[in-house]
Amino acid sequence: MTIEETALSFLKQDCIQEFGEKRGEEIYNHTQTFYAQLLENSDDRGSKAILEHLQKKLFPPMAYYKALLADGISQQEALTYVKKETQKSASIKKQEMERLAKMPLTYTVYRLGVKKFMKKNFPDEGWQTEWVQCDGKEIHFNLHKCIYWDLTKSHGCPELCCVYCENDNISFSGLLPKIRFKRTGTLGEGASFCDFHFIKV
Repeated sequence: MTIEETALSFLKQDCIQEFGEKRGEEIYNHTQTFYAQLLENSDDRGSKAILEHLQKKLFPPMAYYKALLADGISQQEALTYVKKETQKSASIKKQEMERLAKMPLTYTVYRLGVKKFMKKNFPDEGWQTEWVQCDGKEIHFNLHKCIYWDLTKSHGCPELCCVYCENDNISFSGLLPKIRFKRTGTLGEGASFCDFHFIKV
């Protein structure tokens, strides 16, 4: 799989625009190399869902981050560049949420499908989910374990985890005005768990 087939399908064009044609292509090619290495040494834990996370969402930004650092860019600048790309991807996801928000009974539809969705797309092999509330007023669950946090740590870039987490705020803002997303902390920020609150407005 190549970067073009992932959530950062637009990365090559953005690299050239950001760094110029020669340097941009070099950074992009290094990103592709790091991406291939990450995939080669990855463990999907026997889960198709986790494999998809690794291929399309988790490793592309990590590979870009590693390529930027290898190019001599400072950690803070590299995080800013990666954040810019992942936020672009999150904005696309936000548009999907906006379409859902236009449906009648948006909250009810979301509530009835959320547990099945989480079980399928965020399985126990990579996440530990605690369901706190799922009624007519609020959907609330906590993640006590997350593969994004585990792998950013094991690959020596725990500071990158917050970049992934911040994109939830962008994506889920698309559910307004029907559903309001709220969170008080994440594992990447040092909290004991990531809390997700989807509140019926």
